[in-house]
Amino acid sequence: MNSLHLIPEKNLCKHTTSLPVGGFIKQSLIDYPGHLSAVVFTSGCNMRCSYCHNPDLVYPELIRQQPRIDLLEMMDWLSRNRQLLDAVVITGGEPTLHAHLPEFIRQIHQLGLKVKLDTNGTHPDLLAQLIGQKLVDYVAMDIKAPLFLESYRQVVGSGFTASALYQVIQSVLLLNRHDVPCEYRTTAHPGLKPDGLSTDCQNYYGDVLPSTSKKLRLHLLGTGSQQRRAAATERSEGDDTIIRKKTNR
Repeated sequence: MNSLHLIPEKNLCKHTTSLPVGGFIKQSLIDYPGHLSAVVFTSGCNMRCSYCHNPDLVYPELIRQQPRIDLLEMMDWLSRNRQLLDAVVITGGEPTLHAHLPEFIRQIHQLGLKVKLDTNGTHPDLLAQLIGQKLVDYVAMDIKAPLFLESYRQVVGSGFTASALYQVIQSVLLLNRHDVPCEYRTTAHPGLKPDGLSTDCQNYYGDVLPSTSKKLRLHLLGTGSQQRRAAATERSEGDDTIIRKKTNR
């Protein structure tokens, strides 16, 4: 077996260690298709989705009540167990709120692990930087509603602006232009009556999404992820039991 690649604390960028992380799952079989991955949950979000399953990562008053994950300890665990993983999924909250995200991802890549990013698409400039620098291997973008302002406001709150919707559309167009593997995901909001959602996505989203594309993999998200994250985080904090992945490395 190859020796493990440990990242000395002195080599961890101070910006990396300032990334707010509110949750950490050591191993997941479902968050990155076809990959055994760890999952990092960043704190903070610029949306207020009515069905949000991670409110403790969104609302400032709840974030303050949550213990902050020690990034040095987390990176040390990833270093020691990297041969048992394929990738790290970075989700939230909304990861692209944080300017230090690219440096954090570079540290993950130094371990030889792929990175999947979950995003709501409101920061296309940072997303373009990550794609251009080949820092993300897969992107899952949540499209919260039909791409119209009032529809989005029904789901994510009345504070959502036309400018923010424009940024979301720019992220969709950006992903359509590039070859990075990606998928678009949505939650079927009952108030929006998404007729034909499973058969004709353009009836729901308009003309922004391609009608036929390998990049269009629409998911109807459930609402049980909060309990899964909480339970998995609890196991991660108190149990070092991990899945043994067969590897030739």
